[in-house]
Amino acid sequence: PADPAHVVQALVHTLLDVFDATRDLYNTLKNKEKRDLENSLRSRGYPDSRKIEYVDETASDEGIVLDKAAVRKQFEIGLSDVGDLFAIGDVVSQTALQSQIITLQSVIITTFLYGPTSPDPISRQLRNISDASRAAGIASVDILADQRQRQLALRPIDRSPPAARASAQHAPPYLSIPPPFSTAASSTELNRSRLESKNTAKTATVTVVERPKTKRTDTESTTFSSISSSGAKSVPQASYCRYAVDLQKDATRPLASSITDAIEPYCPHCRRILNLEPGKSWEIFKSDDGLERLYRMQNRFVVKCHRNSVDGGYCCVLCSKRGNVDTICGDVKALVRHVWMDHEVSELDAEGDIVEVVEDVRRRRDSLMSFTEARGSIERRSTSVGHGTRKSWGRPDVFDERGESVRIWCARDGR
Repeated sequence: PADPAHVVQALVHTLLDVFDATRDLYNTLKNKEKRDLENSLRSRGYPDSRKIEYVDETASDEGIVLDKAAVRKQFEIGLSDVGDLFAIGDVVSQTALQSQIITLQSVIITTFLYGPTSPDPISRQLRNISDASRAAGIASVDILADQRQRQLALRPIDRSPPAARASAQHAPPYLSIPPPFSTAASSTELNRSRLESKNTAKTATVTVVERPKTKRTDTESTTFSSISSSGAKSVPQASYCRYAVDLQKDATRPLASSITDAIEPYCPHCRRILNLEPGKSWEIFKSDDGLERLYRMQNRFVVKCHRNSVDGGYCCVLCSKRGNVDTICGDVKALVRHVWMDHEVSELDAEGDIVEVVEDVRRRRDSLMSFTEARGSIERRSTSVGHGTRKSWGRPDVFDERGESVRIWCARDGR
């Protein structure tokens, strides 16, 4: 049974349960949104013989799972460093955690009670739930990290003679560990954590080398790490490959032949397979004050984001430029989706390897059927990610319900 004195531990467990309830409500609304869309299409004469596929299958509840995992991981780190005193906490942490629990619960209850009669579309309700979960996760991680720093600062300094300290180091394990403290095993679950950089040895355990394999490959993982007041980045920081750093520093440096000419592109420095296809880029649609703008993400941008680490992944250079957070994505699709969802138009405009493309709007919007029929039996070369009112041009059976989307684009000239 849990110790009644461990207030922070009880609050963390309650918050984790609230994350589970948030995830259940999110999935319930997601399924209802799909049913409503399908019923609407059928009522307008959409034939039963045509299968409806949703382009936002990847935008599931993974963000909520990551929020929960980040809070659990931060609690385990604090419990390992401080011991039972961390589970007890202090008034500051206890009050702040209670506030996060109440705030997230209020969003769930309000959506559950008033969502069915609300004029807001389900897509907006889903976004509100996702935003509330993310805010609660980030705030709770910060609360636990701050508590850990406060309690470590209050620990007495060891002033024993060097000989006594040396003898203590050679003592049996059960004698060298103070009784009030306990250790907790690191979680092997996928994490997103924000840590202070003063304890770089501990933050190295935040990024997990392995995770359970799933059928989805577009959003494998995202890890956040904050920076210290001195500006030195903490671990897990970007850990960019040296070749990626060279590309970042020299905007005129072309990609190596091992990337542009090889059947299976790889980095010439770390020899890592980059999972790219020569001649393919990513198109990102962004809304800017009611106007739709199209950006094309070049392979060069992906290459200069790759990491030289045991768990691979790609670190967003746009986040690194901000200087307050690193975002590590598990694969290329996760990186593209992150850039699309989390970065503003102004940031894309400032990035040299993400270029804006001026499209013929009349051709794209008024010639949908002819554009689709012209491709006929040709293999589809574009896929959309997200919600919206746009159909993906290579696949008229896919419906998009947001104002923004992402798709793959292949250059005809092979560049």
